[in-house]
Amino acid sequence: MKADIRFIAGGGRLPLTVFIHGIGVNADFWAEPSRARVLGGKYPLSILLPKGAEPVTSYTDLARLGFSVLTWSQSRPAGPIAIAVAELRGIMSEYSRFGRNGILLVCHSRGGLVARKYLEECELPKLVVTIATPHQGSSMAKWAAFISPLASALRQALDNIGKKDADTALRRILGFLGSEGLRELLPGSAFYEGLNDTKKAARYISIGGTDPDLLKSAAVAIPELLMKVIPERIFPEEMRAGEGDGLVTAASSVLPYGDEHRDYQLNHASLLFDREVRNFIAEEAGRFLRTD
Repeated sequence: MKADIRFIAGGGRLPLTVFIHGIGVNADFWAEPSRARVLGGKYPLSILLPKGAEPVTSYTDLARLGFSVLTWSQSRPAGPIAIAVAELRGIMSEYSRFGRNGILLVCHSRGGLVARKYLEECELPKLVVTIATPHQGSSMAKWAAFISPLASALRQALDNIGKKDADTALRRILGFLGSEGLRELLPGSAFYEGLNDTKKAARYISIGGTDPDLLKSAAVAIPELLMKVIPERIFPEEMRAGEGDGLVTAASSVLPYGDEHRDYQLNHASLLFDREVRNFIAEEAGRFLRTD
């Protein structure tokens, strides 16, 4: 299949580790974060991260440990989950020889739902890690109801970063808020109603965040801007300090049948790059390290 696939072959008898990105982004988020673009492709990923954050993810960490690692850019990153699942099936077939000793799945955001749907009918993994995945849904798609205040808040925050691309980015973001893929993430959507995965003989880990400040490079935090224009009674939980990472609530990030869950005071993107989170994932994967 023709796809933007990133792959590093490892050695020994280690499982193949597949990294699945979230909605609206691509493989750069995992494999080459210094090249990743966000907010309509107009800004570097660094605007979402704390100053001085290391642009390295678990993709690189596990490759250094000797695992074969793979990720790909979904052809329709804001399209239906079913499309990403079909692509994953094709990729796993193509790289099946590297998964003879099992697979590990490490997923960010909607990527965790892609994995869960894939695993309904596909091979048993040895480890599944979901990071900031909306297992119980996200009200983010409802933000379309707040288009005017949201547009105002985003424009102010983006102008603080750099006015040149702010309007183009804003138009793309608002278009994204109406995408089919985002509507699937609403609690009670047809996708969640049809999700029929169960716990199997594998280890399941989920990770969530509690810092809702999405734009770390902005002079003013997005939650503070939105609080000025959205009534308290309908303010999104995803944007409440201590309750969400800016896009997903900590409660929703809990995998219902998981073996362990951890929350970190980080936003939706920072969870991929934080050293403590990465060390935790490396320790979990390290269970499969062995000497020949």
